[in-house]
Parts: sequence; C-alpha cells; structure tokens
Amino acid sequence: MTDAEGDSFAVLTTAPIFDDRLYFAEALLLQDGETDELVDSRLTVAAKESGIEDPDLFLIPRPVLLDISTALSTMSLRSDQRSSISVHSRETQSTTFTSLPSRSSRDKSPMSRMPPPLVRASFSVDRNDAIPESPPSSMRHRHSTSGFPTSLSLQSSASSVQGQSARKHKRASALFSMFRKEQSACPSRSHHSHHFKPQSPKLGCGHSLSKYAIRVHVQEALERKDGAAPSCCGQPMPREVLSIVLTSAEIDVVADNNLPSPDAASLRDSGYSENGLSNVDLAHALFTDVLVSEPSTIPATPTYEPSEADEARLSSALESETFQKLLAEQKEQFRRVSAFESHQRTALSANHQHRLKRLKAQLETSKIEKVKQHVQQLERLDEFQLMMEHDLRNAQAMETQNVATALKYIEAYCLGPNPAHEGVIYAVTDEDRRKLERQRMIQEKLPAKHESAINVLRGKQERDTGVRIQKQQMELDQLHADYEKEKSAQELQYAKDSSQLETIIQTRRSKITRRWDLKFEIWRKNWENENESKLYGTLQHGTWPEATDTDLHIDPSSSLAIYIQSIA
Repeated sequence: MTDAEGDSFAVLTTAPIFDDRLYFAEALLLQDGETDELVDSRLTVAAKESGIEDPDLFLIPRPVLLDISTALSTMSLRSDQRSSISVHSRETQSTTFTSLPSRSSRDKSPMSRMPPPLVRASFSVDRNDAIPESPPSSMRHRHSTSGFPTSLSLQSSASSVQGQSARKHKRASALFSMFRKEQSACPSRSHHSHHFKPQSPKLGCGHSLSKYAIRVHVQEALERKDGAAPSCCGQPMPREVLSIVLTSAEIDVVADNNLPSPDAASLRDSGYSENGLSNVDLAHALFTDVLVSEPSTIPATPTYEPSEADEARLSSALESETFQKLLAEQKEQFRRVSAFESHQRTALSANHQHRLKRLKAQLETSKIEKVKQHVQQLERLDEFQLMMEHDLRNAQAMETQNVATALKYIEAYCLGPNPAHEGVIYAVTDEDRRKLERQRMIQEKLPAKHESAINVLRGKQERDTGVRIQKQQMELDQLHADYEKEKSAQELQYAKDSSQLETIIQTRRSKITRRWDLKFEIWRKNWENENESKLYGTLQHGTWPEATDTDLHIDPSSSLAIYIQSIA
C-alpha cells in the first residue's frame, strides 16, 4: 500500500460500523428516517387489529416481564402482615419509615398498624387487562425486585381512591347488593372485590374469571400450606385458564405448590424470617427463577395436549401459501441480517488490520528517518573529530619547530664565542651545558609526546562516537517500545469493539426474534379469524444461519466496503 493509499484511509473510524442507520438501511431495508421502533409500533397496531390483547409483551425483553412475580410478591406482602420486611434488606423501605424495628421489640411495626390493604391496589399494576384500549402503563416495567416500595405506593394510591369513592357508592352498593348473584359459596377474595370483564371460559362452578381474579386465585394457592393447586369453589382450575396469566413453566410450579412456608410466629414477633425466606422472598424467588429459565418467546396459545384433529389442522395451516411466504420472509431477513453481521465483523477486523498495518508502516518510516538522522549525526561528529586532530597536529608541528630552534641556539652558545664577533667574549658554564642536555632530551621525547596526545584525542573521539551510537540505539528501541504499546492498545480496543459488536448483534437478534414471534402470532390470529377455529400447537420458525452460510461479499456501494479496500 502506497503512502497515498495510506493517507486516503487514515481517517477511517469504527463509528460507521456501529451506526444504527446503516443497520436499518442494509439489514432491515428501511427507508430514510425509519427506525425499528417505528416497525415495532406498526407491528403493534397490526397485532391489536388482529385481536392480540398485549402485543407489547412480545416485543419487550423477557427479563422485564416481571408483572406476575411482582404482583404476586405485592399481594403476598399485603396479605401477610406478619413480616414487615425481608430478612435480606437492611435499609428503610419508604420515606415514612426512618429505621427498622428492633429484633427484641414485640411492638407492631408501622406496616402492621396500617389499615387492612386493599387487594385492588395490585390491580393497578395490570390495569391494562381491564382497559385494553388504554396505552400500556410504564409502571409495569419499573417494579422493584422485592416488590415492597411498589406495593406501598400502590396501597397508598388505592386507599385514597377507594376512600373517595367508598362514601359515594356505599349506599348504592347496599341497595343493589340484593340483586347480585350470591357468591359466598366461594371463599376466594377475588369474588368480593371489584369486577371486571371476564377473560376465561366459564368454569365448572359457573364462574368466569378475569385476569385479575385468576392471579388472585394463584396467589391464594401459593399462600396455602397444603400445597394445593389454584382452585375456584373447591374445583381445580384447568391449565387452559391458568395459561391466560401464566406461562407453561409457571403453571407447572403452581400446580405442584409444595414449598414450605416460613414460621408465622417468628415473623410476627421479630419482623424477620429466622428460617431464611419470607413469603415475599418466596413468591419473588419462585417466579424470578421461572422467568429467568424461560426462553425469550412467549407461548401463543394455552398449553394442553392437542388432539389429532388439532395436529392435522396445524399441519394443513403450516403448508398454506401465506405461512410459507411468511416463513420465507423470515429466513430471508435472517440471512440478510446474518450477512450484515458478517460484514460488520469483517469490516471491524479489516479496520483493525489496517490500523496495525499503519502502525507498522509508521514504525518503519520512523526508523528510516531516525537512521538517516543518526548517519548525519555520526558524519558531523567524524568531521568534528578530524578537525580536532588536524588542529592538534598543527600545534604539535609548531612545538617541534620551536624546540628545534631553541636547541640550535643553545648549541651555538655552548660552542663558545664566535670568532666573527671579536668584541663578544663569554665563558660557557656547566649550567649552560646542562640546559643543552635538557633541550636535547625534550627534542628526543617530543615525537612520543605528540603520538600520545593523538592517541588520547582519538580515544576520546571513539568514546564520544560510542555514546552517540548508544543513544541512537536507545532511540530506535524507544520507537519499537512505542509501537508495541500502541499495538497493545489497538488489540485491546479491538477486543472491546468486538465484544460491543457481539452484544449489539445478540440484542438485535433477540429483538428480531421477538418481532417475528409477534408476526407469527398475528398470522395465527388472522388464520383463526378467517377459518373460525382455534389453531393449537407450535408454529414452525426459521433458524439463524451459520456464519459460513452467509454471503461474505460486500456490495461496493456499502459504507462497509471501504474497510475491505483499506487492506487490499
């Protein structure tokens, strides 16, 4: 890859890979401005038109669906005033309470001194069951895991509402109570509360229960110590009725209700459960475990053993053209989304390789530039050393000449007076002769002295050169260290991006799967409306293709294609 190519791809980032707009356009084939929320809203409208009461339950993640467990925990908290707080909580539960009751105190807690709570309060959590045309309440998605704060707020709200309406309807209720059907034969409190539109078929006892009433019966069964299944008027409720508010796994749990209850005396005395679990924790743990272990899909029909006619009807329906077309659309979308996911992974890997390639190229370029600088530095140092040696030799030559001149004059002086100069008369002493000898020795030792000075200079120059080369090597080593550091940072960032991408992929797949669950349920409802008969059984769904089965070819017009080109 040339420098020009490197510059053209230098601005690549991972932002386009994680861009939802690209996912909407290439994977979901949505128009500009459309989002998956818009698709969900359209699908919800279509589901309601088909007769599906709560289509939102299909589209929200399964762990959020804690309505049943929260409602049951809330009812358990209100019906059993013996335990004011779970043993696992050591904090205040409301702004009204400033501290927990003492273990040694036998006084009733503020909760136990409150007026008997109304069962109707729990109904506000699922008020959509009675008023399907109203929008889903946001409260159902914000329940606490213990159910305690929510129950207090619901109790307060329900108490105030009933307090205002009780006086208004008291006389009317007494007046018209004589005309109502006698229900005292059934001890369940569901028949002595507010009535709503029945949702279940008529039972053997003659009652037809709403979703709220069914939940009350389930809660009463959980509160009983005999481990009996939910019943109405002493007759067990069929699974078809329980499936209106419970999943198959939850039905299996409540049908085999043999879990031990905490000691009532210890709960009443201390406010804590000495045996480990209170009724609140028991109901919450029971349904939380069930919900966590459940798959992400929601059962579309009541669970029961289909007959041969039901199986034949289902087989015939699955072979219909409309269902096969819907199944083909699902498989095509799964294939397209899987291909887009493969393109994302490929683009992310290509971007990672491109960045590593750029780091390697930058290292090589920096090394070349550094080597050039080092060569120039050594050349300048060598020139400086040559000049130093040249100057030293010039100084030594001058010294040699001066010593020779001095020796010549001393020798002439020691030879005696010059006959040419008759007026100059002097006597040569022993001191003069010693000076002559010293001068001769200086001249004899001068070459060795000069050679030693040259050697000292050259040794210093060699040390300077060695230090310079060592510094240059340290600079090259630092370049490699910086490269390894940036490479490790890039590897770590790639691992984070890959993990983030896989999380996004799983979230998107889960959302698409839930969306198709609702689409198949819409098809089921439409088929039942057209054929005026129930369709029992599991509808065949498409499966996500393997990564090797998807098309790895990226369209050149795609925004992800540039990442592949960056490593070409």
